[in-house]
Amino acid sequence: MDAGSSPALESFVDDVRRYVRRRVDDPAVRDDLVQEVFLRVQGRREQLRDDERLAGWIRRIAANVVSDHYRRRRPAEALPDAIAAPEPAEDDGDRSLLAAWLAATVRALPEPHREVLELTELQDLTQREAAERLGLSLPAIKSRVRRGRAELMTRLERCCHLELDHRGALMGYEPRSPCTPSSCCPPDDGSRS
Repeated sequence: MDAGSSPALESFVDDVRRYVRRRVDDPAVRDDLVQEVFLRVQGRREQLRDDERLAGWIRRIAANVVSDHYRRRRPAEALPDAIAAPEPAEDDGDRSLLAAWLAATVRALPEPHREVLELTELQDLTQREAAERLGLSLPAIKSRVRRGRAELMTRLERCCHLELDHRGALMGYEPRSPCTPSSCCPPDDGSRS
């Protein structure tokens, strides 16, 4: 197969489009990047030593094109000094309330989850350190932490409307009703344990 022949390259266009589409959101930029991939393929076809490796070679070029795209994007410009910084979404009282609720809720969890979350979330131990302290395997600790966090999230969602970022990190919340650590989602609220 000749790396420079159009029919050989045309068979890879859809694969390259799918690859780029999964990594770049802007459709106009995606089209430009796909075109750049095939321009690089055409310009470097003498570098291909084994025609049977054409697919991998094209995929590697596509990966480099996408990486280069993100590398050359300009960083965001700084805001002028005249623009005031936004007010924090929560004041210290709200943060204290949430921290108190979290600590109280962790203490109300069933034993397998309570102890590991107290160590990892409240005392800031790593999961490995918690496993050593409790004499459990690391996979057992990871499982208990995952299940305990899921239970905390379930209880938090019953209590508050959550605002999460694209990675699932908590950005803000609003209580669904008057909320205090003792009255919001109390341990005996019928939740699963």
